[in-house]
Amino acid sequence: MKKITAILTIIILCSVSFVAKAQTNDEMFNSVFKQEKRAYFSENMHLKTDEFDKFWTQYGFFETDRATLGSDRISQLKTYVEKYQTMSNEDADTFMKKWLALDKKEDALRKKYYCKMKKALGAKTAAHFLQLDDYIQTAIKFEILDELPFIGEFSN
Repeated sequence: MKKITAILTIIILCSVSFVAKAQTNDEMFNSVFKQEKRAYFSENMHLKTDEFDKFWTQYGFFETDRATLGSDRISQLKTYVEKYQTMSNEDADTFMKKWLALDKKEDALRKKYYCKMKKALGAKTAAHFLQLDDYIQTAIKFEILDELPFIGEFSN
């Protein structure tokens, strides 16, 4: 667990610097990040032989569906980086409404795939998947929040 935490931390810290870079850098980061996540799940899911194909099929669909949300989240972070010092009340309200809407969509997606994985693999395996996914997502959010200043932190 510590090894993957260190790897995720390095990747996440790099992602903050990529936020303001070109699309090709976003694609490169996403590719590396997807490989690392896949390796993490491979090491930690402890799948039985008969579960392997079912899990990776559902995981692939999950990541494909999540890709749009990830792009939207990166776009929101780019907006935040550009505006956090001068954000008006209206800007902050718009930002938070979009951020919370993304959270709601992500929760709905996770619930959808919990049900699909539960049907294909059982509740324990589906729950284990969501626990691992929560671990990764929480680590990402922590690292991003730790690197980004709060709204108005550097304003007068």
